[in-house]
Amino acid sequence: MQNISKQIHNASLKILNDPGVCLHDPIVLNILKNQGIKVDGQMVRFSEEQVMAYLATAPSSFTLKGRNDLRSISIGGNSRCIAPAYGVAEVVTADHQQRQACLDDYIRIAKLVQATDLLHLSGGILVQPVELDADLAGLVMVYTALTLGDKPILGIQGDETQVRRIMDLACIAFGGEEQFKRCPKILFLVNTLSPLQMDANALATLRICAEYNQAAIITPGLMFGSTSPITPAGSMVQANAEFLAGACVTQALSPGMPVIYGCLGSPADLRTGGLSLGSPSRFAYKRMATQMAEKYKLPNRGIGAVTDAGQVSVQSGYESMMTLSSDYQYRTSIVIHGAGILNSFSQFSFEQFMVDLEIIRMLNENEKPLIVDEASLALDVIRQAGPGGEFLTSPHTLKHCRTLLFQPELAPPKTNTPKAYTNAFTRSIEKGLFRLEEKYCTPDMSIKIQHGMEDYMKGCGIQSHILETVLSAKE
Repeated sequence: MQNISKQIHNASLKILNDPGVCLHDPIVLNILKNQGIKVDGQMVRFSEEQVMAYLATAPSSFTLKGRNDLRSISIGGNSRCIAPAYGVAEVVTADHQQRQACLDDYIRIAKLVQATDLLHLSGGILVQPVELDADLAGLVMVYTALTLGDKPILGIQGDETQVRRIMDLACIAFGGEEQFKRCPKILFLVNTLSPLQMDANALATLRICAEYNQAAIITPGLMFGSTSPITPAGSMVQANAEFLAGACVTQALSPGMPVIYGCLGSPADLRTGGLSLGSPSRFAYKRMATQMAEKYKLPNRGIGAVTDAGQVSVQSGYESMMTLSSDYQYRTSIVIHGAGILNSFSQFSFEQFMVDLEIIRMLNENEKPLIVDEASLALDVIRQAGPGGEFLTSPHTLKHCRTLLFQPELAPPKTNTPKAYTNAFTRSIEKGLFRLEEKYCTPDMSIKIQHGMEDYMKGCGIQSHILETVLSAKE
């Protein structure tokens, strides 16, 4: 294992030296050049000494604060934090119809995320509401997440104006710029432009994160055989080089800025040119990415509960379980796309969201430590039952039957016919959604902060009916 990480590291350094990476931001290029990095136009080349010196200042763990301190999360070490879907443009309904996502969908998901203890972050692009202006959509989504929840949130990569607006809004939500800058409260998902580039929006986002003391996940999202070599090892070399370049930028901008190792990779479906998220070919890459994060002593991003299935089905179940269980098997600090994804990142399903929460519950149960002590050995209970006895009516069974064994929330009672089972399972998901929605409770927010956020949104050109739609969801 150690030899593999060394090979990937050495190969990545060769790529960082020749051909290097292309960074599309003159401010970043000037900062790097002034720190002794070799810059030729937009091409940047790092030496091993420079890379390791920058990585030495990146923290191995950090705390991401929520509006409610009790919701704050530790990222790194043995932590595992899960966020829901991110970035999808369509919704698949319970009757398998497809439609474009809207703001009401975003609001509903944000409330579900707030209501469940199984998900630890909200915000970001839970879905992409079709009716929002592209320039202001990110701001509206962050506003919605801050208004309807108090968990730490994901930010949204954008151009300089868009990201600064998100920071301005967050400063209001957290009680002022000074308070906001004290520690990370927003985690921005920043994507490289494979192969071997970072565009202006990604670099502007990193610059502003550094300015406001916020955190970033740097994610090369590769497609084996399309945007990277077809071999998992070759793709890992390229992704690692892209990540290292981005990480070096963060530490050049602000030593100690929290950065998460976010390398993802999936095979391209060479029949269609699309992604193949459910393929086991991803897992060799995942194992290597885990090793690299451990080598660099950085928090690591996981795969999530993802599937290529276009509807809730046997395929969506086994692929989501397989991909998410790999995050539990390997050291994964944070999981994006933890619930609700269908059709290779392109669609969201409320029904799949509930299935994925059940998967998370099952995996959490499997993570519990094994306890063998005098009480659990139950010798007196066995003696009392004796040869040929039974335990169903034992006081010991009655005492623990509701708490000791895992109780599924979605699996319906056993039935004799497939149709009856299908109907029962559908009703079970509907009831689960209803119970979770009923559980939602609007978190506290002072009138001063709420009005300050509203005034800022109006000043940015957000229409009143959009704000009213979000605010009415609090009731």
